[in-house]
Amino acid sequence: QMSFEKAVQVYPRYAAGWYELGRVQEATNQLDAARSSFNESVKADSKYVPPYIQISILELNARNWQALADVSERATGLDPFNYPQAFFFNAVANYNLHKLDTAEESARRAQKLDTRHQIPQVSHLLGVILADRREYTAAAEQLRDYLQFSPGAQDAAAVRTQLQDLEKLATPAAAQ
Repeated sequence: QMSFEKAVQVYPRYAAGWYELGRVQEATNQLDAARSSFNESVKADSKYVPPYIQISILELNARNWQALADVSERATGLDPFNYPQAFFFNAVANYNLHKLDTAEESARRAQKLDTRHQIPQVSHLLGVILADRREYTAAAEQLRDYLQFSPGAQDAAAVRTQLQDLEKLATPAAAQ
């Protein structure tokens, strides 16, 4: 931590230095200091995406949905190809802000970019969005994907129950 503090004192426009300082502060649960360092990183270089991702994580954990929507939108605007997690964060924020169209669009972008399925929660969220829209068959498919990509998830049992409920709802719809 000391070396990063010295680096940004010597060169205050060192965006990567502020970012790394923020990471160290975040790891030691100095969340206000971390947020400040990430914001300094953005001030030093507004096109450097990593601090936006870390700010998104802070906003997600704090459940600051509008702030999360704003910062993740900035990140996706800067680099719409290399940060699927930014689209996922944006989808979570917009879902919680009851903006289902935007949430679904962001979730689908995250899913498309996450070719190695490193963020299986995208499928779960998309399943929930589709279930809210009464698209039960498509929602069930997303939950099956989530369970396939993350079989040992803490919420796997609850998701299996959701899936069973959706399959019951989808069956009458398919029969009609």
